This record gives sequence, C-alpha cells and structure tokens, in this order.
Amino acid sequence: MAAVYPELSGRVVAVTGAAQGIGACIARAFAQQGARVAALDIDQAGAAEVVREISATGGKAIAVALDVTDETSVQGAIARTLSELGGLDVLVTSAGGYGRLANVEDMPVEEWDRTVALNLRGTFLCCKAAIPHLKKSGAGRIITISSISGRTISSSTSPAYAASKAGVIQLTRFLAYTLGEHGITCNSVAPITTLTPRVKALRTPQNIAQISAQVPMKRLPDPDEHASVVVFLASDGASYLNGMVMDTNGGKVMM
Repeated sequence: MAAVYPELSGRVVAVTGAAQGIGACIARAFAQQGARVAALDIDQAGAAEVVREISATGGKAIAVALDVTDETSVQGAIARTLSELGGLDVLVTSAGGYGRLANVEDMPVEEWDRTVALNLRGTFLCCKAAIPHLKKSGAGRIITISSISGRTISSSTSPAYAASKAGVIQLTRFLAYTLGEHGITCNSVAPITTLTPRVKALRTPQNIAQISAQVPMKRLPDPDEHASVVVFLASDGASYLNGMVMDTNGGKVMM
C-alpha cells in the first residue's frame, strides 16, 4: 500500500517528461496524493493521455507543451502552470534520456550536444524559471532525476548521458546550498535501468538480464518504485533532507 501524505493535497506540482516512463508514474503518484499536477512534455499527446488517466480517477491535472532545451518554451510552460493551477510548490525534472548506446570516439559532436542539452541544460532552465515561484511557496521542493550512470561508470550507456546526469547531481547540490535559506529543499533521485518503454527499445533482453543479475535484488525496478521516493522527498517528512542523492538502484551501487 502506498504511503499517504495529506500535506501534499492541493499543492501544485510540475513534472517534466511526464508523458511516459518514470515521469508519467511520478505525475500519477502526485495526483493520487491530491496534488494538482502539471504534466509537462514535448509529447503533447502522451501528456494529454496521462492527464486523462488522472482526471478519470478524480484528480486535477493539466497537460502543458514543453521543450526543456528551449528557454522560451520553459518560461511559457511555467507561466501556464501558474496561471491555470494558481502557483508552484514542487518541480520534478524528469525529462531526459539519450538516443543510443555509444562510445566517445563514435559519438558525433551534434549528438553529444543534443544529449547534454536535454539532460543538463533542460534541468537548469526549468529550475531557473521555477525558483522565483518556489520561493513564495513555503514548502518549495526541487527534485531532479539523475541516473546510476551519473554515480558510477559503465560502458553500457552513452558518455554524454553519463556526463550530463553527473552534472545534474552537482547542479542539484549547488541549488540545495543556495536555496536552503529560502525554505526550498533540492534533492536528486538516481534510478538504475528501469523497465520503461524507452529502455526496452534501447536494450536487448540479454542486456536486461545481465544488468538484473548484477543487482542484489536480482531484478530491475518498476517506474512506480522511483515515483514513491520522489513523492516522499516532496512531503513534510523529508523537510530536512537537502542536497541528497537517493540511489534507487536495488543496491547495485552503494555510496
């Protein structure tokens, strides 16, 4: 049974990358707590479907078009969230990813730039736009989504993804250090490979089995297992956690 946090009822939560995968699970999890959710994504149809699912169960949510790499788009998405939901209490930066497994020597510069922009620039732009409004909340939270790839090294990933996700963690720490005095906590969640549709498309069954065998729990997680940690970090029970990285990796990497 999922934990219940009554204090989250009525709070406004903006989730980037909310059209699918971990982001969609996070959006649904907050809605189940009674939060008002802005599902932000470049995939407008996917975000709209998540909103329909939330609305069908009595939740309050809106779908907002967002390209996290474009500053004007980010500012517009935050402005629409404020206008339609009446404020902003929690920002979750779940948008991210990479196109393929690669090595440095066979990665075009353009691919590097796109991946870093999606993961690191996107997180920066969303935080920058949200901070002035989170300062007014009284319960402001920034929760970034990093990755096990930003915590340890593996050849079975993208160098741009690994570097950008490590950058997300350090950006989160900087935010935690500078925003704590404003009552805003900033923490990161670093998932292991998770069985989302994107991961299933990128990796072979053999590769997934190999990764699972290296985890003490001998399985890969469901996206909801990350979402529950994100919701906890937004709750009053996590009010003194700041600058933390929550390694949701089943014990594969212990730091």
